[in-house]
Amino acid sequence: MTETSSGSLRLGRAAGAERYFLLDRPIRGGDVVQLCASGGWITGRFEWDPGRGGAPTFFFSVELEGGGVEQLSFEIPERALLRWP
Repeated sequence: MTETSSGSLRLGRAAGAERYFLLDRPIRGGDVVQLCASGGWITGRFEWDPGRGGAPTFFFSVELEGGGVEQLSFEIPERALLRWP
C-alpha cells in the first residue's frame, strides 16, 4: 500500500492568471480534495474565485440523524494539509 502525498495550497500563476496549486498540480473550483483534521481526512470540495479574491473555501456535507444532509464550509487555513483523493 502506498501513502498518498499531502501538502498545503500554494498561490501561483498559470496561463497568465492567478491560481492555487496543490502538490504542484493546479486546483480549480469544484475539485474534490481531502483535508486533514484531528480525527482523519475529510473529503470535500475546493472553491475559489480569482475574480473575487478572498480565501479559498472548503465545502463538505454532514449526514443528519433521521435523514438529510447539511452542507458546511470554512476558509481553508494557511498551511492546512490537503491531498488529492
